[in-house]
Amino acid sequence: MATLGEILKSARQKLSASNIESASLDATLILSFLTNYSKVSLLIHDDDEVSDDLKDRYFSLIDKRASGYPTAYILGYKEFWGLKLNVNESTLIPRPDTETLVEAALNAKVKGKVLDLGTGSGAIILALKSEYKDDIEAFASDMSEDALFVARENAKSLNLDVEFIHSDWFLNIPKEKFSLIVSNPPYIRDDDEHLNKTSLPFEPITALTSGLDGGDDIRIICKNAKDYLKEGAMLMVEHGYDQGLLISNIFKENGYRDVCTLKDLGGNDRVTLGCFCTK
Repeated sequence: MATLGEILKSARQKLSASNIESASLDATLILSFLTNYSKVSLLIHDDDEVSDDLKDRYFSLIDKRASGYPTAYILGYKEFWGLKLNVNESTLIPRPDTETLVEAALNAKVKGKVLDLGTGSGAIILALKSEYKDDIEAFASDMSEDALFVARENAKSLNLDVEFIHSDWFLNIPKEKFSLIVSNPPYIRDDDEHLNKTSLPFEPITALTSGLDGGDDIRIICKNAKDYLKEGAMLMVEHGYDQGLLISNIFKENGYRDVCTLKDLGGNDRVTLGCFCTK
């Protein structure tokens, strides 16, 4: 019979041969998921023999990962901002780049009502609520009922109070005045070659693409957010690494002031923000 160490080594080789960049980590995470062993425990039990059933189930998942299917969907969760979030094919997989948006929202030091548009798994609003706690009333919307189900389950498991709203952008949002509106909307160009790479082919297309230049949804958000922002409140959106100028111009065309674009940890344009000021 094969040992844990042997099947782990074989899985790493298989994923590497399939050009999976995180081959070693993914092979370990999937085996940890099936065995309920931590990474350290896997090392300790390296010489333990495994049953044929476990081996078959493991390599079935490894084959799935080798095809490009995301590890987060295999495991059913993804960690973001220190929070363990359930994810599935109804939600985008939270990415480290989005923490740039969370950091910007925290640096704004707001109080009152905060709205997250297109919340998906709830990653952004749950991260903000976990930090701001009772200083904010948290609201989040999504057009997908399936995504909202996941977001609600995440809020429940984390014991965080968020009001979730089924809405296509502002369609069903109550006429409140928010201290901050944030969004990680679709921003990929319809013809972007990256749609056929990495995990993107497996993620919900409606949460990814937004017209010929990738800015259609952000135009809708910028135009309508002004009716929902308090005087002096900010709108913040995530966007693509090459869209800083495009999105900044959309903000300015809609009358936002003090518009600026923030870079992510990789040094790429990632978040643009602006202030709603009429005075």
